[in-house]
Amino acid sequence: MALTATELFDDATTREIGGIGPDQVNLIVSDLIGVQQQLSAAVPQINNLSDLHTQVIINQLNEEIASVENANSPAGTLILGTDLGQFVGRAINDIHRDIIDIAQGDPGVQAVFNPTPLPALATPAAPFHDNADQTSFLTQWIQDSNHLGQAATTIENNGFQGDIAGLVQQIQAFASSSNAFDQSQGGLWSARFWNELRSDGTAGTAANALIEGLQTHNAGEVNAAAEQLSTNAADVAGNNLMADGGSYAGVVADAEATAVTPNSTTPAPDPGGSGGGGLPPAGPPDVAGGGGGRGHHHHAGASDDVAAAGHGNAAAASHGNDAAAGNAGTAATAAVDAGGRAEVAGAIAHGISDFAHGHHFEHIWG
Repeated sequence: MALTATELFDDATTREIGGIGPDQVNLIVSDLIGVQQQLSAAVPQINNLSDLHTQVIINQLNEEIASVENANSPAGTLILGTDLGQFVGRAINDIHRDIIDIAQGDPGVQAVFNPTPLPALATPAAPFHDNADQTSFLTQWIQDSNHLGQAATTIENNGFQGDIAGLVQQIQAFASSSNAFDQSQGGLWSARFWNELRSDGTAGTAANALIEGLQTHNAGEVNAAAEQLSTNAADVAGNNLMADGGSYAGVVADAEATAVTPNSTTPAPDPGGSGGGGLPPAGPPDVAGGGGGRGHHHHAGASDDVAAAGHGNAAAASHGNDAAAGNAGTAATAAVDAGGRAEVAGAIAHGISDFAHGHHFEHIWG
């Protein structure tokens, strides 16, 4: 009997915990490809937030698969165009946890994919201290993430009358810029945030859904995409600090202040004739924007149960101890790296385990 998507993913979890040696790469990749195939068949069309969450999982698996395939490659090997340096393992850990977090926060996704939750990691997460360029980019990105969705909702509320083509061009430019900036950063910053910012991350997936919803007049897809873009922006903002050490909370508040309420939350019929497909919609809105089936990241410092916190409270994950390194340079990075070296038994306690070529896979079990 064939394994389900859940069973395949749980098997990949077990193998990754054991270490991604050369003998495990093909087995893990096979598991993850199987998950992608089953979820793609289950959700052929985005009509609501649960459908979109599932598509985010499908697309983020591209990043995890590429990272696993290159886990034992020489230093400097580009992964999807980015040099993650010594942080390939941390990227894998971050994506894998994020996928679990998405599913655990959305009962609609759990109907087809319900991976085993992970225990909490040991240390509270600390926001990443951005440099000046990163601060400038994220400030604009947070605003655009909200305002583009608001503009799309306004067009939807007007019966899809308006400059859809012009807005689509703006959304495409936003997604392209987001992908290019993350790709240009590399290293620890990309390892932590590419699954939020890249074309096959949350931002790119939601942007594509927003475009598709506008072009096909699918109100459910537009509503889901606009909400996901806003939630994703709030999540990233909560996991970062500005160059001066300040919070992005004010930027988020200003961007969300002009929020537009959709007139209808009823999904449009599938224009492709697939009969709609997809999943039941996610649960009621979470005012905090982090859980309850609405967002899939818990913000750093939140009081939520860390076992399902993904980025937000995963201390030894890529939104955790690495934040202390920030942009302090090679010396600080080396110190974090050296401090994490341990045998598997020690890794269970410290949250980090070693694998080939000096890369660290951060132990999922904490």
